[in-house]
Amino acid sequence: MKATVAAIATFGVLATAGAVPAAGQAQWDERDVEGGKEFRLHNDEGGAIALRCLVRGVGGGFEFAEPIEPTQRATVRGIPGERRNIAVQLSGDRLLRIAGGQGRDFVLRLLRNSASLTVRAAGRQMSFRVFGSDAIVSQCLQQQESAPQDQP
Repeated sequence: MKATVAAIATFGVLATAGAVPAAGQAQWDERDVEGGKEFRLHNDEGGAIALRCLVRGVGGGFEFAEPIEPTQRATVRGIPGERRNIAVQLSGDRLLRIAGGQGRDFVLRLLRNSASLTVRAAGRQMSFRVFGSDAIVSQCLQQQESAPQDQP
């Protein structure tokens, strides 16, 4: 009987320990948009990372909680990871769209490999917990791969 109780207690500890990483993973919101899906990851301050996963391409951007000044560059840093200035375009008064493929690829790589991500632009900064975002990036990229190809 003691062995059964010990086994149940051990199983309960292991099950709880196994659930801890899932609880710490980034929680992305998903919605359908014309031509694909959009994923958003919000931070506690009201900012968001947006990924648009369309049949014809992947786009992304950073939405600030407050209006920001126009800028053409944002500094993005993954922790752990590297830091890079990427080209952006202001869309509206709060959204910076990633303007180039190299910047987009860099951000996707950080989302896959970093625990957190920091964005600085126009004198503002925001941070996100992105641990576990690899599944979202993979799903986003598969959106393009599963698209029907044009026949010659």
